[in-house]
Amino acid sequence: MFLPLTLLATSIALPGQERAIALFRSEAGFFLVVQEDLSKEVFLILLDEALKVAEIRRMDGVKAERINDAALFEEGLIVVGYSLRGPYHRSVYLCWFNADGKLLRQRTLDFPGAEAWAESLVHERDALYVAGGYNTLTKGWFDALLLRLDRNFDVAWYKTVGGLSDDWFHRVRFVGSNLLCVGSTESRGKGKGDMLICMFDRKGRKIFERTFGERDWDKAIDAIEFDGKIHVLGWTTSYAPYRCGTLLQLSEKGKILNQQLLDLGSDFSPSGMAVVEDRLLVYGTLWQKETRFDPVILVLDRNGVLRNTKTVPLPNDQSIQGLLLWNEQILLYGESDNPITGKDIYVIALETGSLSK
Repeated sequence: MFLPLTLLATSIALPGQERAIALFRSEAGFFLVVQEDLSKEVFLILLDEALKVAEIRRMDGVKAERINDAALFEEGLIVVGYSLRGPYHRSVYLCWFNADGKLLRQRTLDFPGAEAWAESLVHERDALYVAGGYNTLTKGWFDALLLRLDRNFDVAWYKTVGGLSDDWFHRVRFVGSNLLCVGSTESRGKGKGDMLICMFDRKGRKIFERTFGERDWDKAIDAIEFDGKIHVLGWTTSYAPYRCGTLLQLSEKGKILNQQLLDLGSDFSPSGMAVVEDRLLVYGTLWQKETRFDPVILVLDRNGVLRNTKTVPLPNDQSIQGLLLWNEQILLYGESDNPITGKDIYVIALETGSLSK
């Protein structure tokens, strides 16, 4: 597979500093969920298929300090993150909008004597699963948190994983009929921080727990099922004087089958993964030798062997929030440094090219 051309690109400059949360397909094109860092306002940015801005809608009524993830389903859009109950007290926050951006329901989840926040969510017909972190306030460190909620945002159950230091989940994914949570642990493992990988069933029963890492920092940031195996993506500073990517392959029972170090010669911060036919795409940002961070896509085969790399040179530093596959195109979205406004939102469309070897 090769990635030869950048087809389209757009930069959206709003008055403040914005973060891209999620990009979705719509009947008329696409829409971005965006949060402004200072005002905490949330916007929907409607784009046509040429990535031109058609409309910007303010999502009135949102009471979140930070939005971290969003999911689209038939009845509308759900966003999750946290609100502040006090200077150092976070609470899980959820909000539900209809297709027109009208607020239908919002909820702040309080746990007695504890603070908690949401990083990621997945959903099915009658349930939401939210992953993040949890702190009893008196304990002094965080535990990893997984919640199941119904469509009224009532908690059906919650599970925590932790020890005598900080642990948290960064992502939750469906793997078959189960839930895979990945993140970081400082209470287990070999190094300063290790990759944390936990599988639960839909009733919250833990199926397996694994850690992976060496002497320094290691963190898991995404997971995907591909070619009959579980692939877990993370980053590490345990093997080089700069940040590298790490790709693990696990069996369905959690046995680590293979490890692949994604060493690009300078700081590489992976953001996520996607599957295109028989190839695995890893995307993130790469430090371009004393100049800037640029978006980069890695193409790997079924065995995790790197087959191609595509870097998209852009002015200033970039960060990548996510990737959307559509119509033989790869749409990257994230934030771009702007010397005037601070940060702008960008969307870049690349053609997938040929999937030949």
